[in-house]
Amino acid sequence: MTPKFVSIIIPTYKDWARLSLCLQALSNQDYDSELFEIIVVNNYTADKVPEGYFLPGNCKVVVEEQPGSYVARNAGIRISKGEIIGFTDSDCIPDSDWISNAITAFENGTDYQRIAGKIRLYYKSDKLTNAELYETVYAFNQDIYVEQDGTGVTANMFAYKHVFEKVGMFREDLLSGGDYEWAVRARNAGFQILYADNVIVSHPARHHLAELVKKAKRVGGGQAGIKKSSPNILQAAVKLLYDLRPPVKSIPLIIAKGKQMHVAQKLLVFYIRYYLSVVTAKEKFKVSMGKSAQRE
Repeated sequence: MTPKFVSIIIPTYKDWARLSLCLQALSNQDYDSELFEIIVVNNYTADKVPEGYFLPGNCKVVVEEQPGSYVARNAGIRISKGEIIGFTDSDCIPDSDWISNAITAFENGTDYQRIAGKIRLYYKSDKLTNAELYETVYAFNQDIYVEQDGTGVTANMFAYKHVFEKVGMFREDLLSGGDYEWAVRARNAGFQILYADNVIVSHPARHHLAELVKKAKRVGGGQAGIKKSSPNILQAAVKLLYDLRPPVKSIPLIIAKGKQMHVAQKLLVFYIRYYLSVVTAKEKFKVSMGKSAQRE
């Protein structure tokens, strides 16, 4: 493995407790700590680093006043020194070989300029809630994103810095979906993406339905922002009706990933999927009509 300097960028928003687990995991990487830097971008200026908080020696904390995780990531990219940029979120826990496996994947796959790593869910108990059942099917299917769209999410993504120099930064007007929008630009510019099953971070599954609803609203606002256009109530209404269709195309995924579920559980997951698609569609409609997109 040829040493490469890597910049790890983590936006955080009122999340110091979970971030501490992420930073502890990064301090235990088997990749030489002198060969990577950690840039934490605090996106809530009133929330200072807690007193006595653990920061690895190769970690710096910077503040970004403008709200939005993609604004925060861009702030980290601008001051980064790495040839390779790695992204994760403050609620993620990277495996100890996360960085080294990403570097090896780049070296073995010289045709690739981007990597989407595996996002492994963990749960509060063995008995899953309805929301957690849903998450086992739908949360962070990076392999599917790569195969179908050539995209990946920033909870676990690496890219050469020159890709950003070529296609530009994340869109700072988006509060959701900015990683997808950037990945499409990178894909269209010819920068290939590899799914790496051994480049792993762990992420807590959403425990309550309210958390899924909150995310569905963010996604709807993000979708409206990506396809920003002048408000047209007729076109928006037609799109709303289209988006309100039952998600029958999701049935094969539920069957494939829900093999351990009873029939009733699979039906419940489908119902939740339909309910959340309605929430997303309504929020997309409202934002397209001028409502401000939600951050949380």
